[in-house]
Amino acid sequence: MSNFSPSGAPPFAHGRYGAGMTARATVRALDTAEVLRRADELADVYQRAFGCSAARRDHFRDTRLAYLPLYDGAVTLAAFEGETVVGFVYGFDYQPDHWWPRLVGPALAEAGHASWTHDAFELNELEVLPEHQGRGHGTALLRALLERLPHRHTLLSTTADPADRAKVLYRRLGFVDLVPGFRYPGVAEPANLMGHRRVTPAPSGQDGQRVQT
Repeated sequence: MSNFSPSGAPPFAHGRYGAGMTARATVRALDTAEVLRRADELADVYQRAFGCSAARRDHFRDTRLAYLPLYDGAVTLAAFEGETVVGFVYGFDYQPDHWWPRLVGPALAEAGHASWTHDAFELNELEVLPEHQGRGHGTALLRALLERLPHRHTLLSTTADPADRAKVLYRRLGFVDLVPGFRYPGVAEPANLMGHRRVTPAPSGQDGQRVQT
């Protein structure tokens, strides 16, 4: 399995000023070892962002984070204020034999978007602590991820709620609706499948070849 490791590029800071407040955070990549070492911290961000139970937090930590090394092309970025993680984003290569692609692949094909599953990245989670939302951290994380990925396509699933703030962020950074009103088996609320298509050359190393993650 190929796992993401930082490319050596320096972390960057972003800031937003307004209402007498300065918000600064540093966004940098976490390798697999650091993801596992910070699993409790990342799971706490997940719980507080969702407002979910401790049991759901622990399930996220013990399955989705613990299994991350098993996925090809896994990439994790985190936003830090000082030494504290205030947000994170992660995903991995879109692999047709995995659970999510098996669910959404037929729906994408039926909607005429089968090509979006080729050379694709599955964006799994983008979370920011509630008290740090609205400071540009989500934008910085998503922009840093898209700039780093070598894939032509990035796919994700979000709520179909028209008031969902996440969709505003995704659309602002170039995501489009692919399958609005997608239904997961056994889930009453519809979802929205969205995708981003790279229009600029993929990141390249010093040899001019595509960066391998």
